[in-house]
Amino acid sequence: MVDWTEEKIAELSDQALKNLLENAERKSVADVIERCKAEQAKRHALKPKREAKPRSELKEFEFQVSEQLARVGKDVAGKYDLSEATAKAKSEGVKGFKSHKLLDSKGFAKLGGMQRDGSVAIERYISYRRGNDTVYLGVFLPKGGAVEDHEFHVIAPGSILEGGKPVAQIRPGATEKQKQPADSGLAFKDLQSATDAFDRALAKVTA
Repeated sequence: MVDWTEEKIAELSDQALKNLLENAERKSVADVIERCKAEQAKRHALKPKREAKPRSELKEFEFQVSEQLARVGKDVAGKYDLSEATAKAKSEGVKGFKSHKLLDSKGFAKLGGMQRDGSVAIERYISYRRGNDTVYLGVFLPKGGAVEDHEFHVIAPGSILEGGKPVAQIRPGATEKQKQPADSGLAFKDLQSATDAFDRALAKVTA
């Protein structure tokens, strides 16, 4: 029987060490198990740690603005009843109604269809639907554009959005499907102005 000293175990390849540990565990050889695990821990500690690649300027901006939009979403959710239950109750009789989750599963702004299909560099948004009316607030950056070219878009029915323009004017590259089930929009360079317009539209939808 081999005397598995620390020195002998240290000479083993990673795979041989793993095999020895499994064999020792199967036979309940406590001292060999302990030495194998100690050697594995030592080797793990010596391996160079992978450093996470820094985000590009574009990805860093997308991350930050997704957080900012999520904060807006949480603020308005505390101000208005934007629950799915209420949306469904107030939308009874609307064919094919599907309530909108305000944020994504991680608590950030949702990923827009135009970014998903590669039509634009960034489209992150929050939205609420009640009946046939959808109110949307999102950041929009055309493909190939510099970060500073981004805009904040508010999209809602024309009867709700003050001064709204046809969505095609603020998103000339959008397909009919990507223009949202609404008929007007506003574009802003700063989030606060867009948030104010979004808030006013929500107030009307939830009244």
